[in-house]
Formats: sequence, structure tokens, C-alpha cells
Amino acid sequence: MATAVRKSIMVRVLLKPLRAIAALPGSLFSRKEKARFLYLEVTHRCNLRCVACYTGAGPEKEDALNLAEQKSVVRQAKEMGAKVVSLSGSGESLLYKGLFALIDYIGQLGMAVVIFTNGTVLDEEASDFLISRNVVVYFKLYSLDPVVFDQMTGRKDVYKWVDYTYKYNGEPKRLKIPSGLKHLLDATQTEESLNLVRIETLVTRINYPTLPEVARFSKELNLGFYLETPVFKGRAIENYNDIALSSAEYQNLYYKLVEILGEEYFQEHRNHPCPVERNPVVWTNGDIAFCSSRQACIGNVRDAPLDKLFLKAKRLKRKEDRLIAKHQSSSKYFRTCPARQCFEQKHGIPCDY
Repeated sequence: MATAVRKSIMVRVLLKPLRAIAALPGSLFSRKEKARFLYLEVTHRCNLRCVACYTGAGPEKEDALNLAEQKSVVRQAKEMGAKVVSLSGSGESLLYKGLFALIDYIGQLGMAVVIFTNGTVLDEEASDFLISRNVVVYFKLYSLDPVVFDQMTGRKDVYKWVDYTYKYNGEPKRLKIPSGLKHLLDATQTEESLNLVRIETLVTRINYPTLPEVARFSKELNLGFYLETPVFKGRAIENYNDIALSSAEYQNLYYKLVEILGEEYFQEHRNHPCPVERNPVVWTNGDIAFCSSRQACIGNVRDAPLDKLFLKAKRLKRKEDRLIAKHQSSSKYFRTCPARQCFEQKHGIPCDY
């Protein structure tokens, strides 16, 4: 009897540290791999030909997930602890016919929604829907110059430019903006709902002289401002000579933007790690990848549960991080990420931004 008691005590002692390990987020012993965020691409279809596009967006993928499959992925992410779903491309999210139904489903699960859009098909009805559902909308505003905007998107006159008036420091200011952005801003009635509209832009040689105006507009309206540098893949690497800035040009733009946004903005921007790479990423056809830009070599949600695929992705990601760390250089001015560093190493591009 005493021997049995001693064995029971010994088993509990041995199991205690294993149970503690299993309780840790991301533990190999966890029943469910933990996540805070789901990146779910809803369509590969796009109506633009942006010069810096790295996803190859265009026609829809033949094997794209249907709405029921997308809902299943969202449910699995919810069970893993995710609280936010980003309904991004790899094309234009608002071209996906099931988008609104998917947004409502996510809301029913008590999860928040983020979308990125080029805004070309944003009308009053769509804008009202998104704001009423508390969707955080990142509007791709490459420039406030229509000619530059067309050069960036590879399409001519794709936007309708309209007058927009707002007050700053008690004085009215008037300029022209894309009609989709105006519909979004008009749909916001309170300061809280205004916070749902964010501006995303990209630093290229084509539009960088106009970016201070975009930054100033965003700050004066108190809109979130999200600044990206190119990922050199797809059309971005094909157009490298047309879109890549020199180190001196990056520096010049940086100091102009610091005068508008402040150094603290850039410090936070540089230090803020990308949430996409640390959470489940599901491509339009269900493939799992580290992010939207790199080869999907992990598996597909049609063949395995999301948590098991995510665990595999994390293992592979740790290996990649070690490889990148050997050659990694800190960005001087603007935010970088492992995806950019990966392709910069592949193509021998200097990280001089």
C-alpha cells in the first residue's frame, strides 16, 4: 500500500512540470495552438494592376475557398483564441460577393474585423455597412494627386475624385479625394466611428514626393496612418528600378514626414512587430503560409485542422527566423519585416530604408 502511494506521489510530481508546460501559450503539448489574430484572404480577384503588387492579384483562383469553408476557418481560429480577423486580398476584398455575409458571421462570434481595400467599388451602401458593423477599414491612399495615383495602380481614371471639406484648427480646408474615401468618412458620425477609418500607403519612387500631403491629411483628420515599404516580389521586383528609392531619397522623405508625424510615430512603427507572421495566415485557396507574400509550403485547411497547421508553421518560422537573423540589418527610417528581408536577401537588395 505504501509503495502504491509513493508511486502515485511520484507520478504527480513528474506530471506537474509537464502540465505547467502544456499551459504555456504555444506549447508543443497544448491541445489547441493559441492565436490572437487570423489573416484570411477572401479573394485573389483584383481590378487594378498596381506596380508594387507582390501577390500577383488578378483573376480569381479556381480552387478558392467558398463561404462555408471560410466560416469553418474563422470558427477554428476563434477556438484557438483569435479575437480579430483580417479579411484582406490577396486581391480586392470588396470584390468578394460573400464579404458582407462573412463579416456578419464573424460579428456573431464576437470577433472584430479588419479589411484593406483600394476603395474603387466603395459606395454609400457599402460604407454604411462597414461602419455600422464597426469594421476597421484601411483605405489604400497612395497619393492625393490623381495622376500619381493612376501611375501607382496601373489603371487610368479608375477613381472618381470629389471635393471634400473638413475643419482643422477652426479653419476649413478643401481638397479632392477618391469618392470611396469620402463615402467612408461621411459614414462616420462620431469620433469613435471615425477611428474605424485608417489610411494605408506605400513608399515608392513614383509617389514619395506626394506622401507628406497624405500624411498631413491623415493627421489633420486624426485618421490612423499606416506606412509600408515594398515587398520585392511579383510586379514589385519586376518594376524595381521604377519604384525603389535610394538611401538618400528614403532619408529625405523620412525627415519630411518626421516634421508632420513626429519621431515617436516612427519609433513605434519600427519597433512594432507584424502581427500577421505570429498568427494563422490562410490564403484564398486555403493554403497556409507565413504571410501573404511567401510560398505556401505548410499545408491546406481542407486537409488538416487549422491549429495543427499553425503549429507546423510556427516550427518552420523559427527556423527561418534563425536564418534571417544571420544577415539581418536594422532599418534606419521605416518599418521592415521578415518578408521584406527574405526577398531582399534573395535578390541582393540593400536594406537602406
